[in-house]
Amino acid sequence: MVSSSYVYADITFLINLVMDFMVLWAAGKLAGLRIVFSRILAASLLGAIYAVGYLFPHLAAWYELPVKILFSCLLVILAFWPSGWNEFKKGFLYFYGVSFVVAGAVMASSYIFKNTFDLFKFSYAWLLGGLVFAWGLGQWGQKVLGEKVAPGIMSFPVCLTFDGVCCQGRGFLDTGNQLQDPLTQRPVVVAEYTLLREHMPKDVQEVLDAAESVDDGLEAMTTTSWSHRLRIIPFTSIGRRHGLLLGIRCDEVVVDTGYESVCHKNVVVGVYQERLSPEGKFQMLLPYDILENE
Repeated sequence: MVSSSYVYADITFLINLVMDFMVLWAAGKLAGLRIVFSRILAASLLGAIYAVGYLFPHLAAWYELPVKILFSCLLVILAFWPSGWNEFKKGFLYFYGVSFVVAGAVMASSYIFKNTFDLFKFSYAWLLGGLVFAWGLGQWGQKVLGEKVAPGIMSFPVCLTFDGVCCQGRGFLDTGNQLQDPLTQRPVVVAEYTLLREHMPKDVQEVLDAAESVDDGLEAMTTTSWSHRLRIIPFTSIGRRHGLLLGIRCDEVVVDTGYESVCHKNVVVGVYQERLSPEGKFQMLLPYDILENE
């Protein structure tokens, strides 16, 4: 006698609705994207409907790998409405990252709760384990990644060379750093003034020490021995739409990635007057492109 099993569309819909919502919420929190619950709910509803369609054999063509990836892109766009490629990329990667991690948590829960709770017939304890893990990722994951994990795996020893003198520090890979030199359209490294100061000529130190604003520093820098290195970097940040950052062209930037040294010539370094890391774990912000050889 052949045994048969039943899969209920309503249960499938509900489970995928809840899991998609938690995964998208956690991915958005980890990626630092704006959380709009109505959007995440709409994307989760769409994902749950898509999951139910898998139960119908004649729709199999809609569940090939390329279609699944395209549908994932649609969910990310609907959930976060990214403002550009970088936000979309972060949302997409975190969505898949959280999905894989939560899937692992569900599998671990299935092993832990196996033959333990008779009340959980299908695998509600497994589902609960995945939900708790997704909630934990969203609640504390960003803090743990930002304070414990990321500084270790996303920071590198960096040497900035000015007139043959190497200024050494640690640079943190900041995927949100989109600053560019207006003249060359090349990415800009941001460095703390305290790191750069001892490697600057005395007249440059005096000017920047005395400057009360960026405008004052820019004007006074034109009379120094490093006037030929001077650059003006426009930027936009929260509360400041048209800011200016004083930039200094260095002769060479060398980043030690651990398996190779990546070198770039004539890179502009934005001078930041405050600390980039309160704990002092890094003194520079590196754009992603700086890790690629010229």
